[in-house]
Amino acid sequence: MTEAVRGQMVSLSSTLPENARERDDDSMREGIRPRQTNEDRERVLLDQIDHTKTSEERDGLYIQLANIRSDNGDLRARDYVDKIDNSELRNNVRAYIDAAMTLRAVDKKDVERVLELVRTGQLTSLQKVWALSQAAKSLAKSDHQKSLAVIEGAVTEARRIDGSDPDRPRALMAVANALFLSDRDKSWDAVYDAVRAANSAAGFTGEDGVLRISLLTRAMATVRTSSAPDFDISGIFRELARADYNRTVELARGFEREAPRAGAVIAIARAVLEEKQK
Repeated sequence: MTEAVRGQMVSLSSTLPENARERDDDSMREGIRPRQTNEDRERVLLDQIDHTKTSEERDGLYIQLANIRSDNGDLRARDYVDKIDNSELRNNVRAYIDAAMTLRAVDKKDVERVLELVRTGQLTSLQKVWALSQAAKSLAKSDHQKSLAVIEGAVTEARRIDGSDPDRPRALMAVANALFLSDRDKSWDAVYDAVRAANSAAGFTGEDGVLRISLLTRAMATVRTSSAPDFDISGIFRELARADYNRTVELARGFEREAPRAGAVIAIARAVLEEKQK
C-alpha cells in the first residue's frame, strides 16, 4: 500500500509547477517539523528572492513578505509592497495590506494605529468609516471630545459614498452606533439620515454587515472577512427602542422598503421582550 501511495504521489507531482513542489510553508510542515517563526519565514523568502529569475516571481515573494509583516500589524509591510515591480499589482496589494492592518488594529482596539492607517492608508470610504467609528467607540469614555472629532471624520467619509450605494446607509448606521455612546441625542439624527440613505439604496437590507477584503493575483487568491454589526439595523434600533420606544417606532416607519423596515421592527420587538423578561 505504501509503495502504491508513493507511486501516486510521484505521478501527481509531475503535473505541479516547480514552486508548488518546493513549498515548505507551515501547512506542509504541520506535524512533521516545528512551526516556523515569522522571522524564519521572512528569511527563507528573502533567500528565494536572491535566486528568482523573473520579476513576476519576485513580486509574488514580496506579496508573501508583506503579508507576514501585516499579520503582525507592522507598517514596514509597505516596504515590501513598494518593491513590487508591476504597478497595478503594487496598488492592489497596497490597498489589501492597508485594509488588513486596519482590521487587525480595530480588533486590537489600537486607536492610534487605526487613526494613522486611516490618515495614510489606501482605504475605501467604507473602510475608513468602519475604522473611525470603532475608534470613536473606544474613545467614548476615556476622551469624549476626541471621540466626537473622530466621528466627524467618519461622517465626512460616509458622505463621500454615492447616494445609491448600499454602503452609504451602512456607513451612517456605523456613525449612529458610535454617536449612541458619545452623544446620544445626535444619534437619533444620524439614524434618520441612515433611513433616508437606505431609501435611496435599493440593495440595502440592513442585515449584511461585513467587511470583506480580497487580493487576487495569478498565483494566489486571498479573502478576509470581518463581521461589522454596526452596519446593520438591529443593534442601533434595539438600543434606541430601550431609550424611547415611540420615537424609534416612528423612525422604523420611515423605511420605504420591506427588508430594512422588517429588520427595524424585529429589533424593536426584541428590545421590548427583553425588557419584559427583566
